[in-house]
Amino acid sequence: MAATEPDVEALPRGGFRCCLCRVNTANRPSLDAHLAGKKHRRLEELRAARRAQGLRSVFVSGFPRGVDPAQLSEYFQAFGPVASIVMDKDKGVFAIVEMGDTGARDAVLSQPQHALSGHRLRVRPRQQKEFQTPAPKSSKGAPPDDQQLMRELAEAPDVEAQMVQLVGLRELSEAERQLRGLVVTLLQEVFTEFFPGCVIRPFGSSTNGFDVHGCDLDLFLDLGDLDGPQQDPKAPASPALDSALASPLDPQALASTPASPVDSQAPASPQDSETPTSSLAPPTPDSALASPQSLPPVSPIQEEVGERDLGKAWELGALKGKQGEGEAMLELVGSVLRGCVPGVHSVWAVPSARRPVVKFCHRPSGLHGDISLSNRLALYNSRFLNLCCALDRRVRPLVYTLRCWAQGRGLTGSGPLLSNYALTLLVIYFLQTRDPPVLPSLTKLTQMAGEEDRVEVDGWDCSFPQEASRLEPSTNTEPLATLLAQFFSCVSSWELRGSLLSLREGQPLPVAEGPPPGLWGGLRLGPLNLQDPFDLSHNVAANVTGRVAGRLQNSCRESANYCRSLQFQRRSPRGRDWGLLPLLQPSSANSLLSVTPIPLPPAPFTQLCAAVTQVLEEALGCQVEQNSKRRRPGGEGGGAECPQGGPSKRLRLEREEGQKEERQAAEGHQGEAGVEEMPLEAKEEAKGRAATGDPGQQVVEREIKQLESPGPEEVEAAQGEKGAGPGMTQTWLCTLWHRVWLGRRRVRRQLQQQARGEMSWLQAEARVTQELIAQESKKQGAEPGPPRPLLTFTASTSPTSQFLTLTQLHDPQGLFSDLHHFLHGFLPRTVRGILGCEKGD
Repeated sequence: MAATEPDVEALPRGGFRCCLCRVNTANRPSLDAHLAGKKHRRLEELRAARRAQGLRSVFVSGFPRGVDPAQLSEYFQAFGPVASIVMDKDKGVFAIVEMGDTGARDAVLSQPQHALSGHRLRVRPRQQKEFQTPAPKSSKGAPPDDQQLMRELAEAPDVEAQMVQLVGLRELSEAERQLRGLVVTLLQEVFTEFFPGCVIRPFGSSTNGFDVHGCDLDLFLDLGDLDGPQQDPKAPASPALDSALASPLDPQALASTPASPVDSQAPASPQDSETPTSSLAPPTPDSALASPQSLPPVSPIQEEVGERDLGKAWELGALKGKQGEGEAMLELVGSVLRGCVPGVHSVWAVPSARRPVVKFCHRPSGLHGDISLSNRLALYNSRFLNLCCALDRRVRPLVYTLRCWAQGRGLTGSGPLLSNYALTLLVIYFLQTRDPPVLPSLTKLTQMAGEEDRVEVDGWDCSFPQEASRLEPSTNTEPLATLLAQFFSCVSSWELRGSLLSLREGQPLPVAEGPPPGLWGGLRLGPLNLQDPFDLSHNVAANVTGRVAGRLQNSCRESANYCRSLQFQRRSPRGRDWGLLPLLQPSSANSLLSVTPIPLPPAPFTQLCAAVTQVLEEALGCQVEQNSKRRRPGGEGGGAECPQGGPSKRLRLEREEGQKEERQAAEGHQGEAGVEEMPLEAKEEAKGRAATGDPGQQVVEREIKQLESPGPEEVEAAQGEKGAGPGMTQTWLCTLWHRVWLGRRRVRRQLQQQARGEMSWLQAEARVTQELIAQESKKQGAEPGPPRPLLTFTASTSPTSQFLTLTQLHDPQGLFSDLHHFLHGFLPRTVRGILGCEKGD
């Protein structure tokens, strides 16, 4: 048991967790049974084998690109047997050479120099990384999980390729589309028996061009009188529909199945509740559709109940009393679904919704769906979105990328958040405002519509061309990566509250004094005003609060800063996250660049902290304030590092600011868009005044101490135990005054030519920094007033983490992303130089 105890941790509310297997158990007997089981023992053996491989392996670099692994094997066989060689598959600039035993590996490391084909090889021990439990393999045909999606995006050559690949990874497969078509066909056959001549028309995510795995199946039960041409649903060409619906989903069988109404009909539309039911790529069940024969037998009592419910529904349909015809029809549709459609369960009507619907689940396919009877306008909304996709190939990748980004930031969802439909319209509006426009305004599309395209629904003009081939392509040639960066930049600077973003006009309309009298009756204005393209009285973002609108602009501002960095623009040769990856990973706006912490070399914690301090102060010229504190226990999230004075204090401050803003919004006063960052900004402003000798310096310093002071529990923990224990966190508050990361290589080369005698690694880097500061000061000249800091950030680490996490606090010029990218390579190398682990470049 002693050997396995390090893998076990006690849970705060009782029970145990095996960190190796990622399994929770309720009690000690269950834990003992798990530790003795096959899964745990197999992972223990795998971990031991990986550690043994690491102890026999060396890291080799310095050889020319394209070198044959056989050459490396032949060279290292002179020191002993070679078990395997793993080459860098991306660039081919390094290799992992596994020797047959540790003696051969020691022989390799004992030789001071290695050379291959005239090139000097750099050989060092392989870094021992923490064992990661292998992820379970996904079933065949299942969509990729988040980690698999990120791995595939990391292999793309550039950002545009990442965005295009994201569409392919998230959109529905052909088998999933045909599966939805079969469900529509099944419903069409059933409802035709009760409503002859009716048409089941899919709309929303399934047909508007922005489908994702797991999206709902939105349907409109058209009972007739639909304006414009109608297409009758295709009857199944197979001998019997039940035979196609009763067997497991087979790609060959689907290939022979006729096209579904989903594929054959363009009219469709998203609703405001068009939010996918899962994360980046949730799994969609690949099970069979069911016929009456394939479902469990129904008892005579159940049949009688179903017939009785259906009879009651018919009676309700004939009534036009207090309940109303619309609500009675919803009950009727629900009864048909419950009693007559095989495999349907969890049916309930939602008459109070803006567009009343009947919700249902189809167990054999795993689909969740809605059926509406009064949402005819939605068909043209989806047709419009489909037209936008067909007009320009850049629309879909941009929308898919921004949907993933917004979901990771917690900006889309239910309640006061943006719906996916609203976010999609926001992207289309942005594309209409480019110069030249990527997409035309709806007014221009209406002018181009022919007589056959003229249609009015519920009093709103829904006329626009149905075929993209009849329109001229856009002359805008901006690449996808530029459009993404410009979206962040534009949204962060828009005046959201005082304007109405109109897709019909393709420009903002002033509404600071309210909507024009007599127009858009019922339009509700708020912190974010985004007008529906057809129903002009509907603000699709009316539910968004001022806090969410401010968070949207803050997130866009931070993402715009990141898009200006080299980390976004270029693929990392060292395998780090780049391009879209930091944008798509769930995080807050302020921690966008903290998702890729900086690795630190192995060393005693006190020596490591001293070396990091030297790098920040001497090699970078930062003004540094150190703060060591213990992390507060209590729950799995309670031990997270928080450099801003403890997690509870930070959350309390943010909560108070949020409550204050909500009170202001209720009184009709709108705060700044950046209210969510107020605690950090207030702290940084206080630090800036203290550093520049402001008259209120004493008051400012008290504010800083109050923000940074640890809580009572932390003080007790610090007094009870000395030294850097496992719960200790080391934090540096850094203020940088000059761009010391620009031009270092050139200056270093000049100083090396002028140097007389040997200098230590730290002395050399400090001289480079001093020279860069002198050059920058000479260019800028003497500026009046006290100097202003360039940016302020925190760096933090702990004894249990071999990484340094940076968090920006104040970055008015958007330089933090470039500094973060520079420190990823510079800081670990310089720390190793200080610790004596590496000499020279």
